[in-house]
Amino acid sequence: MFFRAINKALEKPSPGSIPLSGPRALENDFYSVHLEDSSGKDQVWLKAKTDQGYEALVRTGDDSGKSQILTQKNIESFKCNLRIEHYYKGYQFDYRSPLRFFIAYCCRWHLWVIFRDRFSQKRFNRKPLIRAERMELLQYLVERTIQKPREKFDPLFLGMQLYSRKWFYHPEKDEHKEHLKLLLESYVESGDLKRQDGGYILSGKALETLANHDLEQQKHQDNLATAKVGNSLTWAIVVVGLLGIGVQLLAS
Repeated sequence: MFFRAINKALEKPSPGSIPLSGPRALENDFYSVHLEDSSGKDQVWLKAKTDQGYEALVRTGDDSGKSQILTQKNIESFKCNLRIEHYYKGYQFDYRSPLRFFIAYCCRWHLWVIFRDRFSQKRFNRKPLIRAERMELLQYLVERTIQKPREKFDPLFLGMQLYSRKWFYHPEKDEHKEHLKLLLESYVESGDLKRQDGGYILSGKALETLANHDLEQQKHQDNLATAKVGNSLTWAIVVVGLLGIGVQLLAS
C-alpha cells in the first residue's frame, strides 16, 4: 500500500515551483510526495519514478538536499512517514497515510470539496458584506498583533482574515476593500497605525485609543444608569404626591 500510493501520486508529479495563487494556480493538478521524520520535518522529496527507482531530493540535517536515485529498500531504510500533497485548481489537500490517500483518490474527494465550497460561496455572495466599525476593527488589529507581533496589514489580506477566502470572490469585495483602506488610512492619521513597506503596522497609541474609547463607553453607561435612577426617583415622587392628594381628598 505504501509504494502503491507513492506510484499513483507520481503519475502526476509536482513541478519544482508550485504556483499557489493567481491564474496559474487554477491550472494545478499534481501531487508532491514527501517523506518526513517524527517531528514533521521533510527528509526526502520524491520527484519522479524511473526504471532504476525513484528520483529524489534527500536532505541531511539542515542542508538544501542532494539529488539521488533511491530504491524501495533505500526508502524503507529512512523509516519516515509519508505525506502526499495534492494541488488542484488553487486547492491543497494533504494526506498522511496511504489508505486515506487511496480512499480520497477513489472517491474523488477533491471534487466534492470544491462542489461544497462553490455552493457555500453562492450562499455567501447573496449576503451583503457588513462593514466593520472603527473601534471594532482596531480591537481586532490589536489582538492580531499580540498573536503575531511582526504582522503587517493591508486591505486585501485583512478582508480575507475577517471573512475567510470567500470574501475575495464576493461581488461587493472591491467596495468593501476600499472601506477597509479608508479605515486603515484613518488610523494612520490618528497615529494608531504606521505605514511600512506597502502595508500597515500597529503603533503603541492604538492601546491608548482603545482605553479612551472604553472609558467613554463606561461613562456613557454610567450616565444612562444615572438617568434611569433619576427617572425612577421622579416617578416615585410623582406617585407619592398623587397618593398624598388622594388621601387628602378622601379625608375631606
